[in-house]
This record gives sequence, structure tokens and C-alpha cells, in this order.
Amino acid sequence: MILVDNGKRAGARVAVLGTFDGVHKGHQELLKVGKKYATEHNILLRAVSFDRHPLEVLRSASAPKQLTDIPEKIRLMEKYGVDELQLLTFTRELADMEPESFLGMLREMMDLRAVVAGWNYSFGKGGRGDADLLKQDGIKYGYDVMIVQPVRTNAGDIISSTLIREKLREGNQHEAEEMLGHSWREQ
Repeated sequence: MILVDNGKRAGARVAVLGTFDGVHKGHQELLKVGKKYATEHNILLRAVSFDRHPLEVLRSASAPKQLTDIPEKIRLMEKYGVDELQLLTFTRELADMEPESFLGMLREMMDLRAVVAGWNYSFGKGGRGDADLLKQDGIKYGYDVMIVQPVRTNAGDIISSTLIREKLREGNQHEAEEMLGHSWREQ
């Protein structure tokens, strides 16, 4: 897997968007959908994430402890079929970018053929960008958009990094690892 230089424009790509903290089963479903599309169209799969959790910049006092550090994130992304990982530097300027400008930046970085995001993915200033805006942008600029519905536990809970952190705080590592789909070690 290649760690992408943010300054270089790439050719045809499937971009999977997310923070990917923990690279849990929900994230794995996004990557699976993206990999299927990439394989069918003979193009590369790029995960687009951040170099830190966005809350470290937005509200540092309430930023959660990361489930995975960058080397572990890279290892897991490779394990789940990602060809390239692009870690955007999360700054106040990036957080304040209008959602349409954020999508324009992605289109400038690569020839987007498809974008995959989770049902609750938000982006741009105030988190105003959402699945509907992604779909509209895809129609306007000619790329496919796939919105992946939540992955749930056997008990029906939506798998999320927040829920996994909660299980770890409770001392329930087994349940956390079940949602992760891989073993966990403290960072």
C-alpha cells in the first residue's frame, strides 16, 4: 500500500471517506464496497482520512483517545485491501472549508470515479456536507456515490468507534474486539 503525497494529482480512483478510527467492521464494510467497485472497474482504491481525530482541532478538551495510531491504521488499511491511503492534515482551515470546496479539493486530487461513505459521514464547515450533497456532487461531476448503511452488532447496536471506546472503558475488550473484527492493543 502507498501512503499518498497530498500534493500529487492521481488518475482514476475510488475514494472511501472516513476518519477510520479503529478500522472497525463498519469501516471494513465501506472498504469492501469500495474494493468491489475498484476491482470491477480496474482502478485503485484510495482511503481518504485525516492525520488526527478532527476533535483534536475542533474541541481538543473532548477529543477521544484514538483506537489506532497511524502505523496501525496503515497496517489495517492494507489488510482490508486499500491500495492508497491519503491522510489529510486536519487543520482549522480544513474544518472551516465549505462542503462544496472540500469536494472540489477531492476532485482536484484525483479523477474520482466513485466515492464511498458511511450513512452518517459529514464533512465541511459545521459538518454540513452529507450523503445528499455527495450524491448531488456525483451527479454534477459524473462519479458514482455509494452510501453504506450502518453495520450492527448481534444485539442491534450500530458499530462505531465511540461504542468501541465505551466497551473498552467498561473493561469489555472481547466485545470491543468483536466490533473491531481484529485484536486491539492500547495505543
